Parts: sequence; structure tokens; C-alpha cells
Amino acid sequence: MKILFVTFFCSLFLFLSAQQKDTIKAEISNAGHLINSYFADYAPLISADNNMMLFTSRKPLNEKDMLRGKPGTENVYATYYDDKHAKWLVTIMLGPTINVPDIDNSAIALSNDGQRMLLYRGGNELNANGDILESFLIGEEWSDPVRLPPPINSDFNETSASISPDGRTIYFVSDRKWGFGGRDIWYCTQDELGNWGEAINMGKLINSPEDEEGVFIHPNGKMLFFSSKGHNSIGGYDIFMSVFDETTKTWAQPENLGAPINTPDDEIYFVLSASGKIGYYSSSMPGGYGDLDIYSTSFPPDFIKKNTALLKGRIISKTETPVGSTIVLKSKETNKLIGTFKSNNSTGKYLVSLSPGVKYSLEITADGYKTDTVSFDIPYKTGYQEIVNDIILEAK
Repeated sequence: MKILFVTFFCSLFLFLSAQQKDTIKAEISNAGHLINSYFADYAPLISADNNMMLFTSRKPLNEKDMLRGKPGTENVYATYYDDKHAKWLVTIMLGPTINVPDIDNSAIALSNDGQRMLLYRGGNELNANGDILESFLIGEEWSDPVRLPPPINSDFNETSASISPDGRTIYFVSDRKWGFGGRDIWYCTQDELGNWGEAINMGKLINSPEDEEGVFIHPNGKMLFFSSKGHNSIGGYDIFMSVFDETTKTWAQPENLGAPINTPDDEIYFVLSASGKIGYYSSSMPGGYGDLDIYSTSFPPDFIKKNTALLKGRIISKTETPVGSTIVLKSKETNKLIGTFKSNNSTGKYLVSLSPGVKYSLEITADGYKTDTVSFDIPYKTGYQEIVNDIILEAK
């Protein structure tokens, strides 16, 4: 009977996998032992240029629990990509502002430039009751997280989130009432004065009667990824993609990414680089190092369905000293605010995600320097483009 059941289940999985569109081809590989451990490692987050990764792990912090195989509380780790050797470097655990002892600390969202992080905290200490907190990278250290206000946080659990390219919309998962299932995807948008609008449910096309989790908005702002137990899931949580229709101004019917990404096990917390070439996600599929492992997946060049441009570089002085600055991004034609960003205090690095074929103005302000306004005409180009431009500020 057991053999018949296993044979039936495998046949059913192959049948359901065959029903998925054959347009999404991907190569899957385990992220390796420098990232994954015997314990659960999950929720990968990357900067848009794929140079930085944060992830959450339950590996214990003392040798006794390590030897006993006893998992610890959630903690956040970071690693950086070595372009020369095409690999991720040894991971480091973030400091005490992020990883508070004896409670669960999980990074759930990272802005495109890697300067802003959203966290989930759960436990009995510090009133960590399943809310979303926000932290900023100041030089090389993360600031003390601050709890986001209502209506993003509520009396219910907010478990995962994603930050829009302009930084002014947060997509998040909550089990609050008035949804379509257990956990739904919602979003809130911030106005030019910094006030958050009402929480809006993404509707029954995106949210099923089952749980949704692990929401991620791509740097082009037009591709939404999430995991769901509903829709046409082929097992547990599957990863789905929805593309924004510019004509109807609506999100399209979610598409299951299919095999080999999705399996009869849980696949969750998918993120994708701006180029669309590589994605990362968590899976409990057999053959990994531990309970949950982080996997990478490479895609063909035509996977990205919307054009994407990254403008990146450094804000520096005439002596090439890095400058921490505020960058106000506007449409040059309408003068409408698009978003406000920061360059890193220690490196001067900045990164913004833009739509090709549009003219922009960047107003850069920094203490001790003259305000500078730079115009960029991002050329229209199909697919992905990366523009590197250093901006030199003049001292007052």
C-alpha cells in the first residue's frame, strides 16, 4: 500500500508539473555550506545588484546546543558577493541592534540599495509581538530598529514584507481580518509628507482562500512574487509570479513558476536580482544541509518581462572622500517626487532603480557641501541596463 501511495504521489506531481507553462526554465543549485547549515536557513534578501545578501538562520550560538542539534532563536546574517571568484563570502552575524538575544529576529525586506531593512520580531521580550520594524545602514552599522506605525502593523501578525523601488510603498503579509484567507498580501503607500495611507488588500486575484507568504516586488516595480498554499499549488507553499498590466493598471493572474523551482515540499521567500539572471529562495526539498536551505536559481535572459534600469555609483568629494548624502529623485518633466534615498556614509555608494526612457533629476544635499542637481536621461533599452555614475560634490 505504501509503495502504491508513493507511486501515485510522484505521478501526480509529475502530472501537475507538466501542466505549468514551459516558458520558465531555471537551473537550481544549493547556496552551499558557507550559507546553509544543519539548521534552518531561510528568507534570503539581496540588494538589486546582487552584491549583498541578508538571511535568517536558526543555528545555535553555543557549542553545546550545536552538538545536541538543538536549534537556536532566529538571527540575521550577512554575506557579500566576490565578483572576482564568483561566490558568496563567509557569512557574518549582524550586531546587537538587529540580533537581540533570546527572541526571534528575522530580516524580511531589504531596499534595492541595501541601506534599509525591515525586520520581524517575535517573542515575549521587548513587546516583540509579530510586528514589522525598520532599520537603516549608517556607515557600517545598522540603526536601532523602530516599529512601523499602523496601519502597517496591527494587533495581528505581520510576517513578511517588501519595499517598492521608490521606497514609498510597503507590501506585507498579515493575518488581520477582512482578508480572503488566513494570511493575505496587503500594501500601504506613503505620501510626500511621509504619512502612510490605509492598508489595502491586493484582492482575490492575488490572495487565495489559503495562506500567502514571502511577498517580493522586483526592482522594476512591475513583477510581484509570492508563495501560496492556494491557487494551483503543486505542494505546500509554491512560488508564484504576477506581472503588472500597464494598460489595465491591474495585476495579472498569478503564474506558478513550476518545476524545478517548485516541488511537493515548501518553497518560499523568493527574491530576484534586478537583471533577472539569478534568484534565491528557501526550500525544504530533500538533499539539503538542514531543515530549510537557501537555493539559487538562474534564469534565461528573456525571463524579465519588464524593462529595468539601475543607476548606481558613489557620492564623493573632490578628494574622493565618500560623502553620506540625501538624494531626492524627481521626474524632470513633471517635477513630481519619485523617492528619497541615501548614499552610504562609509562608502558613498548609492543605487536607485529607474524606468528606461524617462528623464530624471537628482538633487543631492550633504552637510558641508553645496547642493548639486544632476539630470539623467535614461535611454530606452529592452531588458536590463546598469548605469554607473560617480557624483562629485563641492565643499562650501
